[in-house]
Amino acid sequence: MSVKIGIIAGTPIDTQMGVDLIKKKGFEAEGVHTAANPEEQTVLQFLYPNLLTQKVIDIISDFEIKGIYRTIIYCNSLSSSIDLEKVRAKQPKTLLVTPLDIYCRLARNYTSIMLWAANAQSLAGIEKVFYEHNPSIQILGLSMLPVVEAIERLSLPEDIIEQFNMSSMAPRLPRIEALVLGCTHFPYLKDKLSVSFEVIDPTEKMLEVLMEYKTN
Repeated sequence: MSVKIGIIAGTPIDTQMGVDLIKKKGFEAEGVHTAANPEEQTVLQFLYPNLLTQKVIDIISDFEIKGIYRTIIYCNSLSSSIDLEKVRAKQPKTLLVTPLDIYCRLARNYTSIMLWAANAQSLAGIEKVFYEHNPSIQILGLSMLPVVEAIERLSLPEDIIEQFNMSSMAPRLPRIEALVLGCTHFPYLKDKLSVSFEVIDPTEKMLEVLMEYKTN
């Protein structure tokens, strides 16, 4: 019997990106978005986190009715803005994996990183996880919502990189060990980024966690 994975993300575009990725890995997937576009997503996350938390709980409830008990929150900023403890308490039967879970695992592996997020709230949430698990880590943070909006329009990766002058985004700091893609939109640009250090895509790590539980 094949495993079906639920995908919850902010917009239809990144939700579909998550569904497509899961299917490429051999799983069935069903996706549900929480907002119509990045602007609505940002408003919900900043002003209505309780409403957003309940929306995620309701989506997981619907997944469980369909027999889906493994879910990825395929969105860093969504994961940072909702009450994950409440979600997990309300839906204990579901294995819920978020990018933040992956950062908990990765934090102690690095001493200095560049963290690239969609907005400031997401950046702060991810930084908090890294610092909680590695208080001595050094983080250079960057948030760029307009890049997310360009990806939502499905502009070509090379055009986005040129438009936002991202060829020079990598700091000339020898101590930076890795660039963390703190938004699930950003792997869209990954193959075109030119950096001299490791690029961390938490998506692959989330899949590894789900695969661990596949055989349990």
